[in-house]
Amino acid sequence: MTTTTNDTGGDLAAYRIREQTLYHVRDALQAANSWDAFAEALSARGVPEARVRQLVDPPVTMDLHVHSTCSDGQTPPRKLAWLARVLGLEAVALTDHDSVDGTRDLYGEAMLLGVSAIPGVELSTGRSGLELLVYFPDAGAFFGFLTTPRGRRLAKFLERRQQAVHEATLKVLASVNRWLKKQGVPAEEQVTEEELDAWYGGRQPYYPGTVAVLGLKRLDERRRKRLGIHDPRAFNTQVVTPALKRLGGGTSTRTPIDEATGEVRAELARLQRADVGSVVILAHPKELVTKGKMTLGQVARTIRYLTAEARLDGVEVGCARDTDADVRVWREMIDEVNADIARGDLSAPGPLLMSGYTSDFHVLAPGRATGEITIAFGLLNERPGHRRGNLRPQTGAEELLEAVRRRALLRANG
Repeated sequence: MTTTTNDTGGDLAAYRIREQTLYHVRDALQAANSWDAFAEALSARGVPEARVRQLVDPPVTMDLHVHSTCSDGQTPPRKLAWLARVLGLEAVALTDHDSVDGTRDLYGEAMLLGVSAIPGVELSTGRSGLELLVYFPDAGAFFGFLTTPRGRRLAKFLERRQQAVHEATLKVLASVNRWLKKQGVPAEEQVTEEELDAWYGGRQPYYPGTVAVLGLKRLDERRRKRLGIHDPRAFNTQVVTPALKRLGGGTSTRTPIDEATGEVRAELARLQRADVGSVVILAHPKELVTKGKMTLGQVARTIRYLTAEARLDGVEVGCARDTDADVRVWREMIDEVNADIARGDLSAPGPLLMSGYTSDFHVLAPGRATGEITIAFGLLNERPGHRRGNLRPQTGAEELLEAVRRRALLRANG
């Protein structure tokens, strides 16, 4: 299996074909209501399933960090299974923000299409940039757990978080529209609640990240260039996140880690007592620096704290946020923690895992210049090094999956 993804020489013509094929996939995905209709729509566009796989040629065989319309993604859970199948992925994990609502739909559809699906969730904390991915490799045990009193307690816990983010999104929408007005965007072109409702198909909660995607669409090329905002991530960082903080709907960069993670740590402890078999991975550590305003020393201490107090099993390394330099830094931090675990100075069931098959996919929209995070690729655009995505897996795919399964069994058995 492929474990390296950097394109050093770069074939710009091949990138153009890949990009165009992905737009065909996006359009067919949006138009279809069934797998058969999706396959037919691809064929009508001259790119049947096998041809898509050949032209797009993902550099990895799985993606363990993707989002759906059950949080702030643009693809319904069952259609993620179609997307994984047509791209030739062998496994996909749905990790919506504070939600497991889509996991059963994805799992059922993926099984029919011969794709492995892992239920998961991305838990927010009270600290900006600090999020934890939780995987449940034994899907049957997890779905059974959801019907128990402890499972229903988890659902209530997630519902409270979803309600909070929904209310924050409605507040930030008005603030973003005021900002757009200052940029000269006419009132009739500003983002509406109706658009958010259409994005989510009438379901709640709404998420601030969607406001960033929709807000960016209001900026023409001249405004984007003047503001230095060319993609949803930049819009989110420069406009949405500051607005959330002003309105009191965002997370803090100053809350102590023990306080910020208190509720999540308690919930993770309950999950372990339920014997459901969960694995906890620190998501995109770079956001602890960019969003959380931590120093690298603070990031290292945070990883150590989470290992000891939050049952941390690993860290995303070589994910869509990371450069080669980032990868070296995270590896050094993990090596130090693993040395302490090996000596018995830090209690853990084994060394921290490095999970790099993780795009953090939300919207299928590669772009020539700035690009957008794409499933199984990470950041995908025309620049050398990004033409085949920027994921940098540190282990083989099967090796990582097996390690995740073993760790889940250890957790389930106490």
